[in-house]
Amino acid sequence: MTTTITSTSNEYLSKWPYCQCQISSSCSSLERNKSINNALLDIWQGLNTAELQLSSSSPTDSKYFEVHVTKNPRGWKAFSNAVATFLTPTQKKEERHQWVQLVGHRGTFKKGIHDGYILKELSEHEEYCCEILQTDSLKDFVPKYNGIVKDAEGRLFIEMEDLLASFNDPSIMDCKIGVRTYLEEELDKSECNPEPRTDLYNKMIAIDVAALTEKEHEEKKILKTRYMIWRESLSSSQNLGFRIEAIQKSHGSMSKQFHRIKEREDVKQQLKDFFTNSLSRANQYLERLFELRSTCIRSRFFQSHELIGSSLLFVHDKNKASVWMIDFGKTRFLPDGIHITHEKSWLRNSHEDGYLIGLDNIIALLQEIINEL
Repeated sequence: MTTTITSTSNEYLSKWPYCQCQISSSCSSLERNKSINNALLDIWQGLNTAELQLSSSSPTDSKYFEVHVTKNPRGWKAFSNAVATFLTPTQKKEERHQWVQLVGHRGTFKKGIHDGYILKELSEHEEYCCEILQTDSLKDFVPKYNGIVKDAEGRLFIEMEDLLASFNDPSIMDCKIGVRTYLEEELDKSECNPEPRTDLYNKMIAIDVAALTEKEHEEKKILKTRYMIWRESLSSSQNLGFRIEAIQKSHGSMSKQFHRIKEREDVKQQLKDFFTNSLSRANQYLERLFELRSTCIRSRFFQSHELIGSSLLFVHDKNKASVWMIDFGKTRFLPDGIHITHEKSWLRNSHEDGYLIGLDNIIALLQEIINEL
């Protein structure tokens, strides 16, 4: 995205005619760098003309900057915005889409090494799942996996398919699937150090004061396990087995204001708005979800793993619609002797995740929407 010069910057820059310079796209890299340097120097000089006339030091000198930046903060702000504008390249068309998995973890994604791929910051659990799923019957419902990549800073990333690459200005929805988004081991870990926390109490009262007990109000602290379980009860996760995490419409801003949407009819209305009353689109989604459910039943991966915090990614444009399974950072291989159905309510130590509860409720809501269109 090209950085926009603020109104404060424009107030300064509009005074100086040499700030309107044009840099030819056909010039060489060396010529372009020289043009940029000259333009930025002109801007800085324009912002500080009066002081330059009285100063013997050069604006390219570090001591000059140290003195004049503190003297003229508004001018420096305008200058720094102009620098960002000159040096930030315009984003290419194929890079303009946001990856909906960025919800909650911005900064963990980068453009892929190969065309049609993105990089996601390495999680060993997710990397394991991505690799295993490439040979599982669910392989057509997950992003293609292309190994681990190290960036210039030495950070490790998983290279995976950009599921938005084949869509034109898509609308995107991220739905967390399952009756809980915390692992049983997270509860066990928090109970090993059962220290009530003030920060969690403050988070809880900010959302629902009535949800706390009289004792918790007196202590102004709550346990992490209490907070984690309560937090899930706010949304439709517990009663429907899924919740809408985020929606981004084509050419629109992303919305994440769904954490208090709990009742079935309210969730249905949000889905209906996302599908924009398109019968063809809804049918494409429904067919894909039916295929996903039947494949899950046959999948060795699905039978042997507990899927926590995983999402279904819904993507459509004017011509097509599809759904994929994403986010496997909290997916775990089931302990020895533990077998789950994915369609029962969770009890402590059962490891049930309610994945099929969520999937079945999405399918049922989608069928209702189709019948009403």
